[in-house]
Amino acid sequence: METKKAIGQRGSWFAKVDGTPLPCIHKYWLKGLRYHDRYRRHENASTVKIEELVDAIRSGGKVILTDDDASLNASGEVIGFDRTKYIAIYAVTAVEYDKDNGLRLNLSERLAHLE
Repeated sequence: METKKAIGQRGSWFAKVDGTPLPCIHKYWLKGLRYHDRYRRHENASTVKIEELVDAIRSGGKVILTDDDASLNASGEVIGFDRTKYIAIYAVTAVEYDKDNGLRLNLSERLAHLE
Protein backbone atom coordinates (compact mmCIF):
# COMPACT_ATOMS: atom_id res chain seq x y z
CA MET A 1 0.00 0.00 0.00
CA GLU A 2 1.20 3.45 -0.92
CA THR A 3 2.39 5.96 1.71
CA LYS A 4 1.49 9.60 1.09
CA LYS A 5 2.15 12.89 2.85
CA ALA A 6 -0.63 14.96 4.40
CA ILE A 7 -0.20 18.68 4.98
CA GLY A 8 -2.56 20.56 7.28
CA GLN A 9 -2.90 23.95 8.88
CA ARG A 10 -3.58 24.69 12.53
CA GLY A 11 -7.31 25.17 13.06
CA SER A 12 -8.34 23.55 9.78
CA TRP A 13 -10.48 20.43 9.77
CA PHE A 14 -8.95 19.42 6.42
CA ALA A 15 -5.48 18.41 5.24
CA LYS A 16 -4.14 18.21 1.70
CA VAL A 17 -2.87 15.00 0.14
CA ASP A 18 -1.47 15.34 -3.38
CA GLY A 19 -2.94 18.86 -3.42
CA THR A 20 -6.48 17.68 -2.65
CA PRO A 21 -8.12 18.75 0.62
CA LEU A 22 -9.58 15.83 2.59
CA PRO A 23 -11.68 16.02 5.78
CA CYS A 24 -10.00 14.88 9.00
CA ILE A 25 -11.59 12.82 11.77
CA HIS A 26 -10.17 12.00 15.21
CA LYS A 27 -9.09 8.48 16.20
CA TYR A 28 -10.32 9.40 19.70
CA TRP A 29 -13.95 8.85 18.58
CA LEU A 30 -13.31 5.53 16.77
CA LYS A 31 -14.53 2.21 18.21
CA GLY A 32 -13.48 -0.62 15.91
CA LEU A 33 -14.44 0.71 12.48
CA ARG A 34 -17.40 2.78 13.75
CA TYR A 35 -16.88 6.51 14.28
CA HIS A 36 -19.11 8.73 16.41
CA ASP A 37 -18.25 12.33 17.29
CA ARG A 38 -21.13 14.09 19.05
CA TYR A 39 -19.50 17.55 18.58
CA ARG A 40 -20.49 18.55 22.13
CA ARG A 41 -17.40 20.78 22.27
CA HIS A 42 -18.99 22.93 19.53
CA GLU A 43 -22.54 23.16 20.95
CA ASN A 44 -22.54 26.94 21.20
CA ALA A 45 -20.60 27.58 18.00
CA SER A 46 -21.78 27.98 14.43
CA THR A 47 -22.46 24.66 12.72
CA VAL A 48 -21.01 25.90 9.42
CA LYS A 49 -17.65 24.19 9.98
CA ILE A 50 -19.28 20.89 10.94
CA GLU A 51 -21.65 20.98 7.96
CA GLU A 52 -18.75 21.81 5.60
CA LEU A 53 -16.87 18.78 6.94
CA VAL A 54 -19.90 16.47 6.69
CA ASP A 55 -20.65 17.64 3.12
CA ALA A 56 -17.04 16.91 2.11
CA ILE A 57 -17.19 13.45 3.68
CA ARG A 58 -20.47 12.62 1.94
CA SER A 59 -19.39 13.94 -1.46
CA GLY A 60 -15.84 12.55 -1.41
CA GLY A 61 -16.46 9.29 0.43
CA LYS A 62 -13.11 9.39 2.21
CA VAL A 63 -11.43 10.85 5.27
CA ILE A 64 -8.06 11.25 6.91
CA LEU A 65 -7.87 9.55 10.29
CA THR A 66 -5.74 11.57 12.72
CA ASP A 67 -4.16 10.88 16.07
CA ASP A 68 -4.56 13.75 18.51
CA ASP A 69 -4.02 14.85 22.08
CA ALA A 70 -7.44 15.59 23.56
CA SER A 71 -7.87 18.60 25.84
CA LEU A 72 -10.38 17.89 28.62
CA ASN A 73 -12.27 20.22 30.95
CA ALA A 74 -12.63 19.64 34.72
CA SER A 75 -15.60 17.31 34.03
CA GLY A 76 -13.50 15.13 31.72
CA GLU A 77 -15.29 16.28 28.55
CA VAL A 78 -13.32 16.91 25.36
CA ILE A 79 -12.99 20.62 24.62
CA GLY A 80 -10.45 20.42 21.80
CA PHE A 81 -7.70 18.49 20.06
CA ASP A 82 -4.07 19.03 19.10
CA ARG A 83 -3.19 16.92 16.07
CA THR A 84 -0.10 14.77 16.59
CA LYS A 85 -0.12 12.54 13.51
CA TYR A 86 -1.89 11.69 10.27
CA ILE A 87 -2.57 7.95 10.22
CA ALA A 88 -4.23 6.98 6.93
CA ILE A 89 -6.84 7.77 4.30
CA TYR A 90 -9.99 5.66 4.58
CA ALA A 91 -13.05 5.16 2.40
CA VAL A 92 -16.23 5.61 4.45
CA THR A 93 -19.82 4.37 4.37
CA ALA A 94 -23.04 4.97 6.31
CA VAL A 95 -22.34 8.68 6.87
CA GLU A 96 -24.98 10.23 9.14
CA TYR A 97 -25.12 13.64 10.77
CA ASP A 98 -27.64 15.54 12.85
CA LYS A 99 -27.24 18.19 15.53
CA ASP A 100 -28.50 15.94 18.33
CA ASN A 101 -26.30 12.91 17.66
CA GLY A 102 -23.32 14.35 15.79
CA LEU A 103 -21.36 12.58 13.04
CA ARG A 104 -21.49 8.81 12.62
CA LEU A 105 -19.80 6.77 9.90
CA ASN A 106 -18.01 3.50 9.18
CA LEU A 107 -14.46 3.15 7.94
CA SER A 108 -14.69 0.65 5.09
CA GLU A 109 -11.27 0.45 3.44
CA ARG A 110 -7.79 1.79 4.12
CA LEU A 111 -6.73 3.53 0.92
CA ALA A 112 -3.26 4.87 1.81
CA HIS A 113 -0.88 5.17 4.72
CA LEU A 114 0.10 8.70 5.74
CA GLU A 115 3.30 10.16 7.10
